[in-house]
Amino acid sequence: MSSITGVRKVAAVQMQVRVGDFDWNLARTEEYLQTLREWQPDLVVFPESVLDGYACREPALPTYARTTDSQEVQLVCSWAQAANTWVLWSFPEKAADGIYNTAILIDREGCIRLTYRKVHLCAEVGEGDAYIPGSDFPVIEMEGLPVGVMTCFDRHFPEAARTLALKGAQLILHPTATIWFDPDPASLNTAMMRTRAYENRCFVLSVNQVNYRGGSALFGPWGNVLAVAGRDPEVLKLQLEPALRDRRPENTFRLLPVRRPAAYS
Repeated sequence: MSSITGVRKVAAVQMQVRVGDFDWNLARTEEYLQTLREWQPDLVVFPESVLDGYACREPALPTYARTTDSQEVQLVCSWAQAANTWVLWSFPEKAADGIYNTAILIDREGCIRLTYRKVHLCAEVGEGDAYIPGSDFPVIEMEGLPVGVMTCFDRHFPEAARTLALKGAQLILHPTATIWFDPDPASLNTAMMRTRAYENRCFVLSVNQVNYRGGSALFGPWGNVLAVAGRDPEVLKLQLEPALRDRRPENTFRLLPVRRPAAYS
């Protein structure tokens, strides 16, 4: 397990969105980034589907989809550059083969450094009819810290977080729009997210919309809950210390180094 030194200032923006209201959602994005400038975060993470407000059940979804070089997406890139911070932001991506539920990671220069297309689509809410699934879990170095993304429903599949961890991710960003994150320390969701972080020895930051009752949370590499938001609009200002991964508590075990992949087939 390699050590990453230094503390990262990460802001999790649990925001209200409006379905189909680009002007509102973009204005709130810019407002949050401007407000956070004084704090000087290294990374600002927004929920799932900020641009369209998570409109997968709306007949108008095809008209909401945008390419990565669209005016709306490029505006967010310019705001990231102006705020001198990395930004994780999500929207319905228009592509030649259909619409993807896409999250992008933008660097301090306003350049898109990672594009993640949601791999697992939830049939119960109609995502399979609205989007086509992605096929990869990319990981990049964010100023020395390996970062990957999984979106909302991906968390139900151990393979998603495990694939990111095997590719080196030490921080998994998890934009979401779901009532499962309604703050409740005894919930199945809390148990699931603690397990994803623990079994992969990584931080998992889940950022939810206020529309779905909030509950955004940061989970630590030893299965601990490091921060939880309430149900209202809120910005969690987090001091992320990657070196916590190296401080193994008592009664915990090495996991990734003693895996036996040959036996799993």
